[in-house]
Amino acid sequence: MKKVLFVLGGIFVVVGVIRQWPLAGKTYMEFIEGKGYLTLMLGLIMIVLGFSVPLLVGDGEEDS
Repeated sequence: MKKVLFVLGGIFVVVGVIRQWPLAGKTYMEFIEGKGYLTLMLGLIMIVLGFSVPLLVGDGEEDS
């Protein structure tokens, strides 16, 4: 699950950056209103979820 989220998140980030290109020279509002903004944010959220999957699922080692 973790690898799937990382791979899909990476794909979404790359697609979002490509759709937003060029990044330099845009104002904040132009960046947010751009075509790739939601894709980019979705990719970043998926990557963060990939990091937190072990915490959410409880795969961590427990001392007992």
